[in-house]
Amino acid sequence: MEVPARIQYAAERLSKGHRVNRITVRDFLRLFSAERRGAVKVEEIKRILDSLGLQTEPDFETAWIDQPIWLRLRDGAFPQEIDAESTNGLDAEGFDLGSTLSRVVEAVEQSESAPISPEPAATEEQADLDTSDPTFRIGSLPAANKTLLTVNQNDDVARAITLMLQHDFSQLPVMQGEREVKGVVTWKSIGSRKAFGSKCERIGDCQEDARIVDADRTLFDSIPLIVDHGYVLVRQHDRRITGIVTASDLSLQFQALTEPFLLLREIELHIRQIIRGKVTLEDLSLLSKQPPPTRPIKDVADLTFGEYVRLFEDQKVWGKLKLSIDRVVLTNLLDDVRRVRNDVMHFDPDPMTTEELAILKRAVRLMQEVYTLAR
Repeated sequence: MEVPARIQYAAERLSKGHRVNRITVRDFLRLFSAERRGAVKVEEIKRILDSLGLQTEPDFETAWIDQPIWLRLRDGAFPQEIDAESTNGLDAEGFDLGSTLSRVVEAVEQSESAPISPEPAATEEQADLDTSDPTFRIGSLPAANKTLLTVNQNDDVARAITLMLQHDFSQLPVMQGEREVKGVVTWKSIGSRKAFGSKCERIGDCQEDARIVDADRTLFDSIPLIVDHGYVLVRQHDRRITGIVTASDLSLQFQALTEPFLLLREIELHIRQIIRGKVTLEDLSLLSKQPPPTRPIKDVADLTFGEYVRLFEDQKVWGKLKLSIDRVVLTNLLDDVRRVRNDVMHFDPDPMTTEELAILKRAVRLMQEVYTLAR
C-alpha cells in the first residue's frame, strides 16, 4: 500500500513541531481506501505509520469509529500552541482531513478553559496498554457517543413526559451542564410517586439517582447494571456525560455482533450438506495437493471456506453435485462470502456494511434453495 499524500504531509509537519487537525477514525480509514478496520487493512496502516514514526491517539484500531483522533509522533508530544506557520494553507493543500482550522482552535480553547482537575501523567507502560488494549469498552458503543436529550430539575414533569413519548424513551438524564448529573427521571419514578399521591410537579420532585459508568469500563462489566436499571450514563475521562446506553441498545449491539456469525454458520452447514456423500476422498485429496501445501483433508468438515469455493470450481466435482444452477454465479457469490468471513473471523471491531450483510443474506437465500433442490 502506498503512503497517502496527506499522511506523508502530516508526518513532515509533525516532524517540524507543527500541529495537524483532528480527524475521525472513519475519515482516517478513508485516506487508506478503507471503510472498516479489517485485520489485513489495520496491519497495512500500522506498517505505514510505523515507517513514518507516527501513531494515533487514541489508537484508531480500538476507538469508536466516529471518534476524533490525533496523529502524533511516536516518541513525541504535540506542541501546546499552534504557531503561525501551522495555520497556513491547511484547507488548500494541507492535512485538513475533513476538518477546519476553526475546529482545532475551538478544541484547544475548550481544553484550556475546561474546569477539569489535571490527570496524573501516564507512565510509558500505561500508555502502551492504553493504545493496544483490545477489550471491548462501553465507550465504544455508538449510543455512548450520541448527543444527549436532557431535562432540568426545575422543568415541569409534563415536559419530561412529552419528550419521552415523542422519542420513545424510558428515561431522561436530569443535568446541569454536560458534566453535572442531578439524577434521572423515568416512567417508574414518575408513576410510583403519582400512584402514592406524592408531589410530582417538577422534575426535581420525581427524579431518582442516576447510574453512571466510566467510558473505559468493559461492556460485559456494565451489562448487569444495564439489565437491573434499564440504562447507564457514560462518562468520559474529562467528566463529560456523552451518552446513555439502554437495554435496547444492548440488544441491537448483540444482534450486530452475532448476526454475521449465524448467517455464516447457516451458509457453511448448507454447503456441507450439499456436498456430503457426493464427493469422494479422492476429490478432497486434490485440494490438499494444491499450492500452497496444506494439511491432509479426510472429510468435508476439514475444509476451509476457500476450499469449498475451489471444490465448486472443479468441473468434475460440479458434475457430481448435479445442481441446475450456474456454477460461476454461485462460486462468485461464495467467494464474496469468503472475503466477508475473513473480516468477521478476525473480529473486525466495526459493524458490517449494508452491502456486506446483504451478501451474506443473499448467500443464505440461495443456499437454502440449492439445498432444497439437491435433496
